[in-house]
Amino acid sequence: MKANKILFDTYNPYEVDLSNIEIKDIKTNSRLIEKNDLFVAIKGHTVDGHQFIESAVMQGASLILADKHFKKIMDSKNTQQLNIVFVDYTYDYLSAIMNRFLDYPSRKLNVFGITGTNGKTSTANILTQVLTKTGQASGVIGTTGVHTQNCSYPLNNTTPDPLVLQNVFNKMVELNIENMIMEVSSIGLAENRTKETDFSVAIFTNFSQDHLDFHGTMENYLEAKVKFFSELEPYNSRGMENFAIINRDDNKSEYFIKQSKATVLTYGLNKNADYYANNILYSELGTSFTLHHNNQQYFIETSLIGEFNVYNVLAAIAAAHSQNISLENIIAQLKTLMPVDGRLEIVSDTLKDDVAVIVDFAHTPDSLEKALRTLSHIDHNQIISVFGCGGDRDASKRPIMGQIGLDNSDFVIFTSDNPRTESPESILKDMTESLIGDNYRQIIKREEAIHHAISIAKKGDIVLIAGKGHEDYQIIGKDKHPFDDRKIAREALNSRRKERTIKARL
Repeated sequence: MKANKILFDTYNPYEVDLSNIEIKDIKTNSRLIEKNDLFVAIKGHTVDGHQFIESAVMQGASLILADKHFKKIMDSKNTQQLNIVFVDYTYDYLSAIMNRFLDYPSRKLNVFGITGTNGKTSTANILTQVLTKTGQASGVIGTTGVHTQNCSYPLNNTTPDPLVLQNVFNKMVELNIENMIMEVSSIGLAENRTKETDFSVAIFTNFSQDHLDFHGTMENYLEAKVKFFSELEPYNSRGMENFAIINRDDNKSEYFIKQSKATVLTYGLNKNADYYANNILYSELGTSFTLHHNNQQYFIETSLIGEFNVYNVLAAIAAAHSQNISLENIIAQLKTLMPVDGRLEIVSDTLKDDVAVIVDFAHTPDSLEKALRTLSHIDHNQIISVFGCGGDRDASKRPIMGQIGLDNSDFVIFTSDNPRTESPESILKDMTESLIGDNYRQIIKREEAIHHAISIAKKGDIVLIAGKGHEDYQIIGKDKHPFDDRKIAREALNSRRKERTIKARL
């Protein structure tokens, strides 16, 4: 594509002939540059891409896009003039040029966005399964990567940057995907990563404390979330009605509803919601409830566990129904839902083990409390929980999570999560120094903590291993080390079985 087709509104002080420059691809990583690529120099949190402009040119970049402030540096150098144009802030401009270059791929898809402190991954997974099972080719973008029936690969961020995101959409168009369901993080919204994405449905799950290390205050965090709804237009680019799906039971729901310009549909356990549930029954095998909508009642069965999954299912029902899929068709698919990796995932074997071991991604105060309260509804003897808090992240939630663990568990083992560059000892100190109660111990090494929890559990106990869920690594310092809670738990369960067998023979 000719450069003037995508960079027509840039600042061009050196009068570069954009109509004579061919752009083969757009890249922000100078090490990946090939001949005739456009290199977009991005000033990031830790690295400034402007430092690598000369390297990109040497590797074959035909054109450079830079921030306007870099022009002063260019003017001060007595070097050969580069093919370079400028904008105020390249990162904010990235969505625009990616859409122009790829011919607006999200406009060729039905894009569902899900935001909220907790439940994004589960709701996205449920909705993707429902849409796929009803005959619509669907994919998901989020914490666990990009997934369709025939394509799967990881991502570095829950909500990827504009270059990656628009390339994902373009790939999905090539694969003839109809629906893309994506998790939209507050950080992604604050950084405008979804700018110019043509959403059809925006879903709000809930709001509670998280990411204050990035946003600074709960007010800033809230505004980042609300921005998704205030910017959603009443109709998408194809002239179709857009929908805002709001959790009526959340205490911020009215604010989200007021900020929404799209058609609002609500869900929850509140009778005032458009889609509400009652008569909820829980078991270790799943959940059932009665769905109410437009004065009609529907019986719902799902293999998913717990009240928070009732909310996730309701959100998915409302979103799918908004796209003219019948409730009867949606409900039929809910019976065969597959659980989400690392979300209340049962790793023990009911036929071989005398304890239940469950791995969950809960890493916020709200999600941890909900996970533990969900397990309290299942027949059990005692609940033993194993969890920590991440390093280089919001430290204010550490004592809150510690107390939630004590209040909702019979015994807690505090351990390392992803300590990153912080001392694990200092993280555990933050979690425990103000605790009210003594039903806990600290074991810094996570593998040892998991083994200990499973070894001390009595018959009928539940062991919850929280915080990392689907992750198959642990970040210590700046390095990722292979580590999977589920694998470690299965090893510990196997050791427990062997000990039980030996004791039975004595």
